Amino acid sequence: MNEFELIDQLIQSFDDLTQADFIATGAGDDAAVLALPSDQQLVVSTDTLVPDLHFPSDARGDLVGYRSVAINVSDLAAMGATPLGMTIALTVESLDGDWITQLAYGISVAAREFNVKILGGNLARGPRPKGEALLRSNAAIGDDIWMTGTLGATTSYLKNGPNPDDALENLLVQRDTNPSARYFMPHPRVEFGAQIRQFARGAIDISDGLTSELAHLTQASGCGASICLDRVPVWEGQDILDVIGPDDSYELLFTADRSSRSHVLEIGFTTNTPVVILGEVIAEPGVSYTYDGGRVSPRSGFDHFE
Repeated sequence: MNEFELIDQLIQSFDDLTQADFIATGAGDDAAVLALPSDQQLVVSTDTLVPDLHFPSDARGDLVGYRSVAINVSDLAAMGATPLGMTIALTVESLDGDWITQLAYGISVAAREFNVKILGGNLARGPRPKGEALLRSNAAIGDDIWMTGTLGATTSYLKNGPNPDDALENLLVQRDTNPSARYFMPHPRVEFGAQIRQFARGAIDISDGLTSELAHLTQASGCGASICLDRVPVWEGQDILDVIGPDDSYELLFTADRSSRSHVLEIGFTTNTPVVILGEVIAEPGVSYTYDGGRVSPRSGFDHFE
């Protein structure tokens, strides 16, 4: 099978995922042409996954496909955007048709779950109303700092390694109990992110670890943070001090005025999204952490250049 035969096969396998009213020209041409309402803005994001850096090189193609979609959708959720369409870029040393077919299947499962159409190239995209994007630079002194979900599943998976029986079909029903499922199938908080726009100020998704994202959020907003690690929900069997740095949970980290607490909790309840307050935004630059009654200095998050 040559490159062009493979592309044709992939387009055919996605079938209905390449068709939508907003797609004027989609997969199969040199570029996608989109028709969007005049009151919408386009939010564009891309995350590149590299073997042995973002997933094990011997991982199943369907799991890699699902994870690649989910982590890009998570970026859109952190902006309060609703996923619309995505393009796909794949670089391989050799054409392993079976693995790529698996990859396409994983992509299609995730695309249908998150209602994302396939346009054809390199970027994840999503619209949201003009002027309502959640930005990491909007945190305000005195804001509560919130986090969705838990930390530690990725760390648990990387410690124990892959299970040969971890097929996509099996993991889809084990997200709350199996760390492999959480690693390959992170849960982008799309509905929560869209509803929290009216109350949240600064926001970011946890893709490089909680410590890194807190640093990004506070530096971009020109402020600091005080965090109580005792409040961070942790995956069973994991220690918060081990997971606060490297764990890429793709949960949302955001700030909101204290007066919005009841609204945030209500949105969490209606969207079935666990959400907790970790601390507050302060004027002094930097992030301070307390744990078990004392000050601690947790390890930093993931650095792409280390």
